[in-house]
Amino acid sequence: MELIPATEFTLQELADAYNETRIDYIIPMPMTVERLQSYIEVYDVDLGSSCAAADRGQILGIGMLGLRARRAWVTRLGVLPSGRRQGVGRAIMGFLLDAACRHGAPVTWLEVIQGNTPAHELFNSLGFVETRRLIVARRPPAFKEIAPGEEAERPRVRHVRTLDHEATMALLASRQDKPNWLNQTESLRNASDVSALVIETEDGGRGWVTYKTSLLRLTRIVADVTEGDPAAVAAALLQTLHEFYSTQDAIAENIPADDPKWPGFLQAGYFEAFRRIEMVKDMAAWEPYGTDAL
Repeated sequence: MELIPATEFTLQELADAYNETRIDYIIPMPMTVERLQSYIEVYDVDLGSSCAAADRGQILGIGMLGLRARRAWVTRLGVLPSGRRQGVGRAIMGFLLDAACRHGAPVTWLEVIQGNTPAHELFNSLGFVETRRLIVARRPPAFKEIAPGEEAERPRVRHVRTLDHEATMALLASRQDKPNWLNQTESLRNASDVSALVIETEDGGRGWVTYKTSLLRLTRIVADVTEGDPAAVAAALLQTLHEFYSTQDAIAENIPADDPKWPGFLQAGYFEAFRRIEMVKDMAAWEPYGTDAL
Protein backbone atom coordinates (compact mmCIF):
# COMPACT_ATOMS: atom_id res chain seq x y z
CA MET A 1 0.00 0.00 0.00
CA GLU A 2 1.19 3.50 -0.80
CA LEU A 3 -0.22 6.92 0.01
CA ILE A 4 -0.52 9.15 -3.04
CA PRO A 5 -1.40 12.88 -2.99
CA ALA A 6 -4.88 13.49 -4.35
CA THR A 7 -3.41 15.78 -7.00
CA GLU A 8 -2.25 12.63 -8.81
CA PHE A 9 -5.86 11.61 -9.54
CA THR A 10 -8.61 13.14 -11.62
CA LEU A 11 -11.71 14.44 -9.89
CA GLN A 12 -13.66 11.66 -11.58
CA GLU A 13 -11.36 9.05 -10.04
CA LEU A 14 -11.68 10.65 -6.61
CA ALA A 15 -15.46 10.93 -6.87
CA ASP A 16 -15.79 7.31 -8.00
CA ALA A 17 -13.56 6.13 -5.14
CA TYR A 18 -15.49 8.20 -2.63
CA ASN A 19 -18.79 6.73 -3.78
CA GLU A 20 -17.32 3.23 -3.39
CA THR A 21 -16.38 4.02 0.21
CA ARG A 22 -20.00 5.02 0.92
CA ILE A 23 -21.76 1.98 -0.56
CA ASP A 24 -22.84 0.74 2.87
CA TYR A 25 -22.54 4.01 4.76
CA ILE A 26 -24.97 5.11 7.47
CA ILE A 27 -25.95 8.25 5.55
CA PRO A 28 -25.77 7.97 1.73
CA MET A 29 -23.80 10.89 0.29
CA PRO A 30 -23.42 10.36 -3.47
CA MET A 31 -20.72 12.48 -5.11
CA THR A 32 -20.42 13.77 -8.65
CA VAL A 33 -17.46 15.54 -10.20
CA GLU A 34 -19.39 18.82 -10.06
CA ARG A 35 -20.24 18.38 -6.39
CA LEU A 36 -16.68 17.44 -5.54
CA GLN A 37 -15.29 20.49 -7.36
CA SER A 38 -17.70 22.72 -5.45
CA TYR A 39 -16.87 20.99 -2.17
CA ILE A 40 -13.14 21.58 -2.70
CA GLU A 41 -13.70 25.27 -3.47
CA VAL A 42 -16.21 26.02 -0.71
CA TYR A 43 -14.33 24.26 2.08
CA ASP A 44 -10.77 25.14 1.04
CA VAL A 45 -9.73 21.53 0.53
CA ASP A 46 -6.03 21.29 -0.32
CA LEU A 47 -5.64 18.35 -2.70
CA GLY A 48 -1.87 18.36 -2.26
CA SER A 49 -2.42 17.72 1.46
CA SER A 50 -5.14 15.13 0.76
CA CYS A 51 -4.45 11.58 -0.36
CA ALA A 52 -5.60 8.22 -1.60
CA ALA A 53 -4.28 4.90 -0.32
CA ALA A 54 -3.65 2.53 -3.22
CA ASP A 55 -2.42 -1.00 -3.79
CA ARG A 56 -0.93 -1.60 -7.27
CA GLY A 57 -2.94 1.32 -8.62
CA GLN A 58 -6.22 0.25 -7.01
CA ILE A 59 -7.60 2.90 -4.64
CA LEU A 60 -8.43 1.48 -1.20
CA GLY A 61 -9.44 4.68 0.55
CA ILE A 62 -9.29 8.46 0.43
CA GLY A 63 -9.08 11.37 2.85
CA MET A 64 -9.14 15.12 2.36
CA LEU A 65 -7.82 18.06 4.35
CA GLY A 66 -9.22 21.57 4.49
CA LEU A 67 -6.67 24.27 5.30
CA ARG A 68 -7.26 27.84 6.42
CA ALA A 69 -5.15 30.30 8.42
CA ARG A 70 -3.57 28.04 11.09
CA ARG A 71 -6.60 25.76 10.91
CA ALA A 72 -7.00 22.23 9.58
CA TRP A 73 -10.08 20.07 9.04
CA VAL A 74 -10.24 16.39 8.10
CA THR A 75 -13.08 15.50 5.75
CA ARG A 76 -14.29 12.90 3.26
CA LEU A 77 -12.32 10.10 4.91
CA GLY A 78 -13.48 6.74 3.60
CA VAL A 79 -12.21 3.23 3.00
CA LEU A 80 -13.57 0.85 0.36
CA PRO A 81 -14.95 -2.43 1.73
CA SER A 82 -11.97 -4.27 0.18
CA GLY A 83 -9.54 -2.16 2.19
CA ARG A 84 -11.10 -2.27 5.61
CA ARG A 85 -9.46 -3.76 8.72
CA GLN A 86 -6.04 -3.41 7.10
CA GLY A 87 -4.93 -0.13 8.68
CA VAL A 88 -5.89 1.93 5.63
CA GLY A 89 -7.92 4.52 7.53
CA ARG A 90 -5.18 4.95 10.13
CA ALA A 91 -2.52 5.38 7.43
CA ILE A 92 -4.58 8.03 5.63
CA MET A 93 -5.13 9.87 8.92
CA GLY A 94 -1.37 9.84 9.50
CA PHE A 95 -0.82 11.48 6.09
CA LEU A 96 -3.46 14.14 6.82
CA LEU A 97 -2.22 14.90 10.33
CA ASP A 98 1.35 15.20 9.07
CA ALA A 99 0.10 17.74 6.50
CA ALA A 100 -1.86 19.64 9.17
CA CYS A 101 1.27 19.76 11.32
CA ARG A 102 3.35 21.15 8.44
CA HIS A 103 0.65 23.79 7.92
CA GLY A 104 1.23 24.97 11.49
CA ALA A 105 -2.29 24.26 12.71
CA PRO A 106 -2.40 24.11 16.53
CA VAL A 107 -5.48 21.89 16.36
CA THR A 108 -7.18 19.73 13.74
CA TRP A 109 -10.96 19.34 13.56
CA LEU A 110 -13.29 16.75 12.09
CA GLU A 111 -16.82 15.43 12.38
CA VAL A 112 -18.01 11.84 12.50
CA ILE A 113 -21.61 10.77 12.05
CA GLN A 114 -23.10 9.63 15.34
CA GLY A 115 -23.36 5.86 15.17
CA ASN A 116 -20.27 5.34 12.99
CA THR A 117 -18.48 3.40 15.73
CA PRO A 118 -15.40 2.21 13.75
CA ALA A 119 -14.50 5.76 12.66
CA HIS A 120 -15.21 7.16 16.11
CA GLU A 121 -12.92 4.58 17.71
CA LEU A 122 -10.17 5.34 15.18
CA PHE A 123 -10.30 9.04 15.93
CA ASN A 124 -10.30 8.39 19.68
CA SER A 125 -7.19 6.22 19.30
CA LEU A 126 -5.42 9.07 17.46
CA GLY A 127 -6.06 11.50 20.30
CA PHE A 128 -9.17 13.30 19.07
CA VAL A 129 -11.63 14.34 21.79
CA GLU A 130 -15.30 15.20 21.46
CA THR A 131 -16.28 18.85 21.61
CA ARG A 132 -20.02 18.89 20.84
CA ARG A 133 -22.90 17.20 19.02
CA LEU A 134 -24.13 18.85 15.83
CA ILE A 135 -27.58 18.48 14.31
CA VAL A 136 -28.29 18.25 10.58
CA ALA A 137 -31.89 19.38 10.17
CA ARG A 138 -34.33 19.48 7.31
CA ARG A 139 -37.64 21.15 6.62
CA PRO A 140 -40.00 19.89 3.92
CA PRO A 141 -41.78 22.48 1.79
CA ALA A 142 -45.14 20.92 2.64
CA PHE A 143 -44.85 21.79 6.35
CA LYS A 144 -48.20 22.93 7.72
CA GLU A 145 -47.95 25.60 10.35
CA ILE A 146 -49.39 24.87 13.79
CA ALA A 147 -52.69 26.64 14.34
CA PRO A 148 -52.73 29.60 16.76
CA GLY A 149 -53.53 28.49 20.30
CA GLU A 150 -52.01 25.03 19.94
CA GLU A 151 -48.79 26.36 21.40
CA ALA A 152 -47.29 29.72 22.35
CA GLU A 153 -47.47 32.08 19.41
CA ARG A 154 -44.29 33.48 17.93
CA PRO A 155 -43.65 37.20 18.25
CA ARG A 156 -45.08 39.19 15.37
CA VAL A 157 -42.63 40.52 12.80
CA ARG A 158 -42.79 44.26 12.22
CA HIS A 159 -39.82 44.83 9.92
CA VAL A 160 -38.03 42.67 7.34
CA ARG A 161 -35.11 43.50 5.09
CA THR A 162 -32.88 41.45 2.82
CA LEU A 163 -29.13 41.72 2.33
CA ASP A 164 -27.05 40.86 -0.70
CA HIS A 165 -23.94 38.69 -0.56
CA GLU A 166 -21.46 41.44 0.36
CA ALA A 167 -23.69 42.87 3.09
CA THR A 168 -24.24 39.35 4.38
CA MET A 169 -20.51 38.76 4.69
CA ALA A 170 -20.19 41.98 6.73
CA LEU A 171 -23.01 40.82 8.99
CA LEU A 172 -21.33 37.47 9.59
CA ALA A 173 -18.31 39.28 11.01
CA SER A 174 -20.43 40.20 14.03
CA ARG A 175 -21.08 36.61 15.08
CA GLN A 176 -20.28 35.75 18.68
CA ASP A 177 -20.67 31.96 18.36
CA LYS A 178 -18.04 29.40 17.36
CA PRO A 179 -19.15 28.15 13.93
CA ASN A 180 -18.22 24.74 12.66
CA TRP A 181 -16.04 24.58 9.51
CA LEU A 182 -19.11 24.12 7.29
CA ASN A 183 -20.61 27.36 8.61
CA GLN A 184 -17.51 29.51 9.02
CA THR A 185 -17.57 32.82 7.22
CA GLU A 186 -14.99 31.56 4.69
CA SER A 187 -17.32 28.70 3.70
CA LEU A 188 -20.26 31.03 3.19
CA ARG A 189 -18.12 33.49 1.27
CA ASN A 190 -16.77 30.75 -0.98
CA ALA A 191 -20.27 29.43 -1.62
CA SER A 192 -21.15 32.74 -3.32
CA ASP A 193 -24.68 34.10 -3.77
CA VAL A 194 -25.42 33.71 -0.06
CA SER A 195 -28.00 36.26 1.09
CA ALA A 196 -29.48 37.17 4.46
CA LEU A 197 -32.84 38.10 5.90
CA VAL A 198 -32.97 40.46 8.89
CA ILE A 199 -36.07 40.88 11.08
CA GLU A 200 -37.31 42.92 14.02
CA THR A 201 -40.30 41.75 16.06
CA GLU A 202 -42.94 43.84 17.79
CA ASP A 203 -41.63 42.90 21.21
CA GLY A 204 -38.07 44.07 20.44
CA GLY A 205 -36.57 40.85 19.16
CA ARG A 206 -33.97 40.96 16.42
CA GLY A 207 -32.27 38.32 14.34
CA TRP A 208 -30.93 37.30 10.95
CA VAL A 209 -30.56 34.19 8.86
CA THR A 210 -28.27 33.46 5.91
CA TYR A 211 -29.41 31.29 3.01
CA LYS A 212 -28.64 30.27 -0.55
CA THR A 213 -31.46 29.54 -2.96
CA SER A 214 -31.78 27.04 -5.75
CA LEU A 215 -34.78 25.82 -7.68
CA LEU A 216 -35.58 23.07 -5.16
CA ARG A 217 -33.68 23.80 -1.96
CA LEU A 218 -32.52 26.37 0.55
CA THR A 219 -29.03 25.74 1.93
CA ARG A 220 -26.34 27.65 3.90
CA ILE A 221 -28.90 28.37 6.62
CA VAL A 222 -27.26 29.99 9.63
CA ALA A 223 -29.48 31.79 12.13
CA ASP A 224 -28.51 34.27 14.84
CA VAL A 225 -30.61 36.12 17.40
CA THR A 226 -29.18 39.40 18.65
CA GLU A 227 -32.10 40.54 20.84
CA GLY A 228 -34.92 38.67 22.51
CA ASP A 229 -35.73 35.06 23.33
CA PRO A 230 -33.50 32.87 21.12
CA ALA A 231 -36.10 30.19 20.36
CA ALA A 232 -39.02 32.56 19.80
CA VAL A 233 -37.13 34.98 17.58
CA ALA A 234 -35.50 32.12 15.65
CA ALA A 235 -38.94 30.62 14.98
CA ALA A 236 -40.26 33.97 13.70
CA LEU A 237 -37.12 34.48 11.63
CA LEU A 238 -37.21 31.06 9.99
CA GLN A 239 -40.93 31.13 9.32
CA THR A 240 -40.53 34.52 7.64
CA LEU A 241 -37.79 33.05 5.45
CA HIS A 242 -40.03 30.15 4.43
CA GLU A 243 -42.91 32.45 3.62
CA PHE A 244 -40.62 33.96 0.97
CA TYR A 245 -39.52 30.50 -0.27
CA SER A 246 -42.50 28.29 0.39
CA THR A 247 -41.80 25.66 -2.29
CA GLN A 248 -38.19 24.83 -1.43
CA ASP A 249 -36.94 22.04 0.75
CA ALA A 250 -34.46 23.33 3.36
CA ILE A 251 -31.40 21.90 5.06
CA ALA A 252 -29.50 23.45 7.97
CA GLU A 253 -26.22 21.76 8.84
CA ASN A 254 -24.26 21.45 12.07
CA ILE A 255 -26.51 23.25 14.54
CA PRO A 256 -25.07 22.66 18.04
CA ALA A 257 -27.41 20.37 19.94
CA ASP A 258 -27.35 22.74 22.93
CA ASP A 259 -28.05 25.84 20.83
CA PRO A 260 -30.93 27.74 22.49
CA LYS A 261 -32.24 28.55 19.00
CA TRP A 262 -32.80 24.87 18.14
CA PRO A 263 -36.37 24.77 19.63
CA GLY A 264 -37.19 27.63 17.26
CA PHE A 265 -36.07 25.50 14.32
CA LEU A 266 -38.43 22.76 15.51
CA GLN A 267 -41.30 25.21 15.83
CA ALA A 268 -40.65 26.44 12.29
CA GLY A 269 -41.01 22.90 10.92
CA TYR A 270 -37.49 21.50 10.95
CA PHE A 271 -36.75 17.97 12.08
CA GLU A 272 -33.51 16.28 13.05
CA ALA A 273 -32.18 14.15 10.19
CA PHE A 274 -29.02 12.93 11.94
CA ARG A 275 -26.20 14.10 14.19
CA ARG A 276 -22.48 14.54 13.80
CA ILE A 277 -19.93 14.44 16.59
CA GLU A 278 -17.38 17.23 16.35
CA MET A 279 -13.90 16.22 17.51
CA VAL A 280 -10.60 18.06 17.88
CA LYS A 281 -6.98 17.03 18.24
CA ASP A 282 -4.25 19.09 19.90
CA MET A 283 -1.45 18.98 17.35
CA ALA A 284 1.18 19.63 20.03
CA ALA A 285 0.77 15.95 20.87
CA TRP A 286 1.45 14.85 17.28
CA GLU A 287 4.97 14.18 16.11
CA PRO A 288 5.20 13.69 12.34
CA TYR A 289 7.04 10.49 11.62
CA GLY A 290 5.47 9.16 8.45
CA THR A 291 2.89 6.46 8.15
CA ASP A 292 5.28 3.51 8.45
CA ALA A 293 5.10 3.80 12.23
CA LEU A 294 1.29 3.76 12.26
